[in-house]
Amino acid sequence: MKTQPDHQGITLVPVKTKRQLRKFIMFPWKIYKKDPNWVPPVISEQKKFFNKKKNPYFRHSEAQLFLAYRMRQVIGRISAHTNTRHNQFHHDRTGFIGFFECINSLRGAAALFNAAEIWLKEKGCDRIWGPENFSVNHNVGLLVQGFNQPPVFEMTYNPKYYIRLFEGSGFKKIQDLYAWKTNLEEKPPKRVQDVALLARTMPGLVVRKIDIKHIQKEAEKIITIYNQAWDKNWGAVPLTPEESKKTIRDLLKIANPDYLWIAEINGQAVGTAICLPNVNEQLIHLNGRLLSPRTIRMMIRHKNKFESYRVFIMGVLEEFRHFGIDSLMYYMLYEQAIKDGVKWGEMSWILESNTVMNHIIASLGAERYKTYRIYERKIGV
Repeated sequence: MKTQPDHQGITLVPVKTKRQLRKFIMFPWKIYKKDPNWVPPVISEQKKFFNKKKNPYFRHSEAQLFLAYRMRQVIGRISAHTNTRHNQFHHDRTGFIGFFECINSLRGAAALFNAAEIWLKEKGCDRIWGPENFSVNHNVGLLVQGFNQPPVFEMTYNPKYYIRLFEGSGFKKIQDLYAWKTNLEEKPPKRVQDVALLARTMPGLVVRKIDIKHIQKEAEKIITIYNQAWDKNWGAVPLTPEESKKTIRDLLKIANPDYLWIAEINGQAVGTAICLPNVNEQLIHLNGRLLSPRTIRMMIRHKNKFESYRVFIMGVLEEFRHFGIDSLMYYMLYEQAIKDGVKWGEMSWILESNTVMNHIIASLGAERYKTYRIYERKIGV
């Protein structure tokens, strides 16, 4: 598939070769070269992510990457992808777009969206959701509020004009995702401390750090809680066993074991809290190159010394959500962070429709400081 150039000379080319994939991966450097808040992705990790043999996503779904050219210059990119797991779980025919980057051109953006729509329509989809890279379990959402500082680890970032490119191309908001910032130099509100202290007295409840020596069994508990605790959320898609293994393996590359927790009642795992160091503090300086001598020196110098952490996962099984276990896990993470000199944390992302969780986080004294958006566009018949 190679579209004919339109009257402004824009041509869409499906990515098929290694050379084209490299252009796809490297294109963001053109968009963000003067943006101090952009965190360059690690190039080697991007290559692995798009490798069908290494990313378990491709065992159940398909994707097609596109490049947009004008005057032989790349002006944009996009992925169109199916997610059979989503459609099986939600009983619909949704197609997805992701990895969108484009110069400030509504014509260029429209060409990219239309190429993705044609491909998705051929796959039997009747609507488009995005951006999702590739799944709700990966990086998702278009940043629409909070452009004044870099994103934390595994959160997206984009120029503000992307909002106009999406909405000017017929995309409508379907869901917002919130990021909350908490200042760890201030104690949690007293009522949160009181709930945490009360939860500590619950018979049979133990909140403990994971046992690294038995990480496989611990990982199974975490993924089980993750899949069950979020299964009723909007857009949720359970991880496959292969995706679960890869996710845990990737997280352990950067995780500090002091911030990985499991809550158990009489030996049954009922909750988990996974808090990750914000390695974007370092990656923002590395220009996508992870294995340079400068990188190694920086990793050694800054080991376990981060100003910020991201609460990546915090959840409790539904039947145990009214005992203050989440408050207890939060307070114990707070105590650990204070001990380590961490200054602030981000809790992300939280669905705007998850009013209970947003209320709980607000009660912790956190500030809602970034908003990400998932859009929808119907596929024409």
